[in-house]
Amino acid sequence: MNRNDALRAYGVNLNEVMERFINDEALYYDCLNAFIDDPSFYGLHDAILAKEYETAFHHAHTLKGVASNLGLSPLLTAVADIVEPLRKHDYSNLEQQYDAVRTEREKLQQILAG
Repeated sequence: MNRNDALRAYGVNLNEVMERFINDEALYYDCLNAFIDDPSFYGLHDAILAKEYETAFHHAHTLKGVASNLGLSPLLTAVADIVEPLRKHDYSNLEQQYDAVRTEREKLQQILAG
């Protein structure tokens, strides 16, 4: 399975996303590869562990926006599941919710490596 097919199977609507990227597939993959290494993934995890919830919200909100622009629906959903509780000051399940983000990120890393 090529990367495009793998991304479609993951839930990316590539037709819609490519419109956003002016049909420049190379640009899309450059952005996607940069996003996978975004320091906000680590910053979010570290902030949750340190109970720095305002910082965690900032990192999660950043990830949510970029995931949305890249059409990464499963990752977007996982990140939104952290953003909303942080917005409401509900800190009860953040570590478990972060595990879902990490899982989705790992899936994307496998797609890009494959």
